[in-house]
Amino acid sequence: MTEQPLRLLRAGTSRQLVCFHHAGGMAEYFLPWRDGVAQESALYATQLPGHGARMNETPLTCLHQMADRLAAACHFLPRRPTFFFGHSMGAALAFEVALRLQKQGRPVDGLAVSGRLPPHRNSGSDYYRQSDSRLMDKVTRLSGDEMPSGQASELLTLLMPVFRADFQAIETYQRRCTEKLSCPVFAAVGERDSEVSVEEMSQWERVTGHRFNLKVFSGGHFYLQHQRSALLEFLNRECGRASGASVKEYHEI
Repeated sequence: MTEQPLRLLRAGTSRQLVCFHHAGGMAEYFLPWRDGVAQESALYATQLPGHGARMNETPLTCLHQMADRLAAACHFLPRRPTFFFGHSMGAALAFEVALRLQKQGRPVDGLAVSGRLPPHRNSGSDYYRQSDSRLMDKVTRLSGDEMPSGQASELLTLLMPVFRADFQAIETYQRRCTEKLSCPVFAAVGERDSEVSVEEMSQWERVTGHRFNLKVFSGGHFYLQHQRSALLEFLNRECGRASGASVKEYHEI
């Protein structure tokens, strides 16, 4: 049986946070977040084909195709204030899904992006075309001493086809932002992130016609491993600030 694209990690009543994992990641990465999100918030995480419990499925290599499938899955979410969080590849993916939902008349109430170039920028790299050893070196450098728990070198080797597919999706992705989101956008980045600078992260402001806020944390690309509590405090505060009016609006539907 095919696993669902969205996994419920914790039930909630008033609002919901949907998390989009990084390249090579999985829904289970966000399990430690269950006790950190706001008490009234449900927590979901994406599970792309080839990832986690869907490891027997063929990974996708096009970020727009990923976004199409996840946007369709989001229509089954309860009607309540909805917020997206995406890290690295997940940031671009969360943005694309938010755009699709807005066009379909079901905009999200806030988008949080982390550790990723804005949509109009592209790294120009092509690690997905290179040898396993070079791709592995890249993944290892990104992780540094902040490698997500459970992803030791042996596991990374097993995940090579998934990394290659994900790197192809994100390295071939780019969008000129002609349409802006109507929701607030909040951004987070590690001060030593090798993939995106603080200045580049600030350019996410271009994707919204609403409020924008940027928070810089200590650490590298996977700063969220060591800064989880501080990051969740930031997200809870920003989501709470954005959802005040949204809760009233949804209750009146």
